Formats: sequence, structure tokens, C-alpha cells
Amino acid sequence: MRKKRVSKFSVFNYTFFVILGLVMLYPFWYVVMYSVSDPSRTSLSDLYLIPNGLSFETYKFALQKSTLLTGFRNTVFLAVVGTGLDMAFSILLAYPLSQEEFPGKKYVHAFIIFPMLFGGGMIPTYLVVKQLGLIDSLWSLVFVSLVNVYNLLILCKFFKGIPQSLIEAARIDGCGELRILTRIVLPLSKAALATISLFYAVQHWNGFLEATIYINTDSRWPLQVVLRNIIQMVSADLSGGETLFMNPENFKMAAIVITVLPIICVYPFLQKHFTQGVMLGAVKG
Repeated sequence: MRKKRVSKFSVFNYTFFVILGLVMLYPFWYVVMYSVSDPSRTSLSDLYLIPNGLSFETYKFALQKSTLLTGFRNTVFLAVVGTGLDMAFSILLAYPLSQEEFPGKKYVHAFIIFPMLFGGGMIPTYLVVKQLGLIDSLWSLVFVSLVNVYNLLILCKFFKGIPQSLIEAARIDGCGELRILTRIVLPLSKAALATISLFYAVQHWNGFLEATIYINTDSRWPLQVVLRNIIQMVSADLSGGETLFMNPENFKMAAIVITVLPIICVYPFLQKHFTQGVMLGAVKG
């Protein structure tokens, strides 16, 4: 049996992408190894392939902080409730905009895209949130970014790709628009829904600036703000003597791991749909 020859280009191609993958993976590996290394033996100038004296004192120190668990709970609330509301409003807005017979479609489209190009600004947004009585409430972080225009346009484009004949057939059979949306459009849009859901969840999970503007009470801070405050406390040596045995850089690395680990755990379950959905943003026309 004749063996298939491997071209030099294929060897170079595979080698290049393997090296590129390792280069991209190493920063995260470095962060993990640094965070579990002995704080007394770590240095930012060293390269870490394995822990330098295995130690979980940094994580133990972080998890003993009650504010961290409170921040984690608040962030989970924002990621779950916020993403659910974001998706509900985005779907209900994208579906009618994807239908050619929707009256006033061009004007609604322009009304949606205009703020994407010319935002109202931080101060007017703050005044609106204040007038609504949402200052120092987690709901302010949900409603202030309820619909992302970019995500809305991706979802609208995907809905347009669904054969119009299916929708027309359902209408002839007596289905209303809500039933068409829930029974036909949404089941055929799993890739787009999974992708947009992940975008919204990451947006809420990484939310920082809005929380520092609208939230004043410590018990309502999300995870990112709590970690920032703990890092500042550790760096300034203001934690009642505990930081004498704690390397601030170790804690920063541990904070990075704590922040990104939940998203990394969720991603494999959405990877197939995510890969298909991201292609939507690359195809124009």
C-alpha cells in the first residue's frame, strides 16, 4: 500500500500553529503556576512551567474573605438574570426587524444604530439611572446595558437567514407571531442564541466600570470590584498584618484565575454553537 507523503508546507504549517498555540497558552499557564507557588519563592522575572513550591495559601486567604463570596454571588446574579433579560429583549427586538413586512423598519433600525455611533455619555446615563431610583441597586447594572446593538444585529441577521417559506407556512396554518418565534425561529437559531448568550454573560461577568459608578454599598459590589479592593488592600499592607506573609503579586495571579475560571468551565459546553455563531459576524451582505 502506497504511503501518503506529507508535504514540507504541511509540516511547517502544523509546526507553526503548534508553536503559536503554545505561545498563546503559556501566559494563562504562567498565571496559574504563579498563583499556586510559594509566595516567599516567587518572582515576576522567573519563567514558570511548574509551581515553585506548591502552596494554596493565596487561594485560602482569598476564600476566607466574606466579601469575595458576596461579590461572587452578586456576579452570578448579574450573569444569570442579566443575560436572561438581555436575551429576551434582544430576541423580541430582532425578530420583527428581521421581517420585511414590519412597518417602519428603517426608522427603527436607524433609531437603534444611532446611539451605537453617538452615545449619550456617562453623565446623562447616570442621571437617568438616578431618576429611576436604581442607584446602589444591582438592577442598575442589568438595565443600563440591557441590549447590545452589535449582538442585536448579529441575531437579526441570523433570523433573516431562516427560510421565509417556513414562516409563511406557519402563518397559513394559523400560527401567531409568538408561536412562530418560539416553535420555529428559536429552535433553528441555537448557534446564534448560544453565542449571544455567552457574549452577554461575559459582559456581565467582567462588569467593572458601571459597578464603581452606580453601586455604593460593599455588599452589592460584583466580583471584579471586590477583587480590585482586596488587591489594593494587600498591596497597601492594610489587612491587619495578614499581608506580611502574602506576596501581592501571588494574590493578583490568583484573582485572575478566580475571575476567568467559571467562564472557561462554561465555554466547552457552548464551543460547537459558539464557533458556528461567531461566523455570523464575519459574513456580510
